[in-house]
Amino acid sequence: MVDDGFLVIDAGSGSVKSFLVNPRGVITRHVEISWDRETWTTQEGWPMIVNSIKRLELGSSEIHIHGVSVTSMREEFILVDEGDGEIQYSLSPESNSHGEMTLKRYGTLMYDASGHWPVPNWIAGAVLPWINKEHPELMRRTRSVLMLSDWVNYKLTGETFTDGTSACETALFDVMRNDWNWSIIDELNLPSTIFPEVIASSSRVGEITQRIAQTTGLPQGTPVFMGGADTQCGLLGMGVKDGEVTAVGGTTTPVQMITGSPIFDEKRRTWTNNHLIGNEWILESNAGYTGRAVRWAREEYGFIDYIHLNREAGLIPIGSNGVLSYLGCHIFDSGPKYWETDKLGDLPVPHTITGKDAPSRAEVARSVLESNSYAVRGNLEQLKEISGADFDYIKFCGGNSKSVLWMQIQADVLGVPVRIPEIRDGTAIGTAVLAAFGSGYYGSIDEAVSAMVRFRDAVLPDKKRHNEYSKQYHKWLETRKRISKL
Repeated sequence: MVDDGFLVIDAGSGSVKSFLVNPRGVITRHVEISWDRETWTTQEGWPMIVNSIKRLELGSSEIHIHGVSVTSMREEFILVDEGDGEIQYSLSPESNSHGEMTLKRYGTLMYDASGHWPVPNWIAGAVLPWINKEHPELMRRTRSVLMLSDWVNYKLTGETFTDGTSACETALFDVMRNDWNWSIIDELNLPSTIFPEVIASSSRVGEITQRIAQTTGLPQGTPVFMGGADTQCGLLGMGVKDGEVTAVGGTTTPVQMITGSPIFDEKRRTWTNNHLIGNEWILESNAGYTGRAVRWAREEYGFIDYIHLNREAGLIPIGSNGVLSYLGCHIFDSGPKYWETDKLGDLPVPHTITGKDAPSRAEVARSVLESNSYAVRGNLEQLKEISGADFDYIKFCGGNSKSVLWMQIQADVLGVPVRIPEIRDGTAIGTAVLAAFGSGYYGSIDEAVSAMVRFRDAVLPDKKRHNEYSKQYHKWLETRKRISKL
């Protein structure tokens, strides 16, 4: 029997994952190799990506791959030269100062077109002008600026393309037109030739080259189809429609809603993104470092695994016996000024565990799950304020959704059902949907979603617990304001 399906590569914040997803939306093979976004480099990252593919062992004649599609964490970009190499540079206080000047002069213009601020020393719209001015020799060598998923596609096929969901993260994009913002690119004196052609997600990028076939075991000539940003792929993997609200829980938790036209926050706090599907956009707030905080608690307090962490946390009552934690989750504000303690948070909240002397590890663990859930609520309330829309439920996928306790807390905090897909790794499924449509296996995105996405029973809130959590939520908000002023 031939095991057929779609290869998905997910270059995420905390790891690279490679999946074989069958046409029914079931993950039949999965390899994950951990890395750290803060220290990630192309020299270290590419061998890990190759290794994750090799370990799937897809070279057998008993396996048929209809297509490959790639997704990745957002914002990270790579400069490639004509010789298939990556151009190296080091960010510094000097580059940050230049980025601040770019931000001050052009930031509002960039935001109003791209829905993103050019954050110094991070976003391409702030970094590329510095390279162009201070290191023109590097810019002259640059063939293309590629977002991370675009770069993986390039390594697989030798072709340079991008899509709107990735390119909008540069702050050099026009989300309304789904194309580069050529006027601001010209204003910044950036060479137009380095910006790759924008193609639709699910479009054919190229095919696996002979060299990649030899190093990964993939069949040469296997078609590669454009994927997109990890959060948007996660939404597709939950079959999200216009007006629905979602959370994709991983290292961070983007909180998003799909809109039929681009919505820009008048206060310029949120992000406005292109979606994978034409004539749809995304309004995004973001709960910050949620999964990372849980991982820290597991490692710091010596829990054997997440099962034990959840088991002990589940024995602690609502409110964690007064313990409140602030370990990176936040209410989103993507604009200046950028706090040293939290680059995209609304307040400079230092990492703090408060409310009780010498809390137990179980109390800390539960407080982290509760704090993450409070942050999701705060960001959803921000989306409601900006869009004027309301919601009766939330769809939730990603690694965080695997915790039964966490999802029950989330439902109780929000007071609405939490709908979780059968395959919790919605990003993998959504990316596979793009390959399934691009390869012609399914005749439309809707047909692919219908065949590949299914939901479990919703996690329902308890009214009494919701009322108690509402009190705790406002206490959490008030405390974070207080400690931000210390």
